[in-house]
Amino acid sequence: MSTALITERETAASGREPGAVVCAGGDRPDEDLAVLAAGGDQAAFGVLVTRWERRVYRFVLVRLRCEHDAAEVTQESLLRAWRAMPRFRPTARFSTWLFSIAHRESVNVVRRRQRDRRDMTRDSGRAVEAGRDEVLPDVWKAAREVLDDVSFEAVWLRYVEDLEPKQIARVTGKSAVGVRVCLHRARARLEEALRREWSRKRGA
Repeated sequence: MSTALITERETAASGREPGAVVCAGGDRPDEDLAVLAAGGDQAAFGVLVTRWERRVYRFVLVRLRCEHDAAEVTQESLLRAWRAMPRFRPTARFSTWLFSIAHRESVNVVRRRQRDRRDMTRDSGRAVEAGRDEVLPDVWKAAREVLDDVSFEAVWLRYVEDLEPKQIARVTGKSAVGVRVCLHRARARLEEALRREWSRKRGA
């Protein structure tokens, strides 16, 4: 779905004025663009979508491990972001705010899967996971194997998206202390798993 379709449909539904198209993108900071988008500037929001759509998709994909679900969640997250733009506060970091929306949408999908799990066959579940893991680098494949979803998400946000623990806490709804503990334990588990794997390969 294009940015224009997102903004035109949602602007019409909300009754907001479209706003002047004053942003050509370029080197404007995300937060400046978000302020413009909060006033109805579709071009500013379009630049934000261009910058962040792929990263949101990647973030959601490593959690859901299903390309179809990840694409749907990404689009829904962007729709919700556009609807919520008038409530964006310039003191917040835009990436943290956007990942928070994507996180909540991902959690909704996971919960729906849990409700529907009894109707899914074992083979289809395996196919989804195998297809997803093929596109991850080795270290992230190892992380996917040894970490639970919550820990994996925290590690991804820290080392791929470069968010600080306080920002990860805002995304996930946990405390900053809880995030730090989670990251510490996740690193320890991953290091141990990699150490065992390297030892196994040397001994092979």
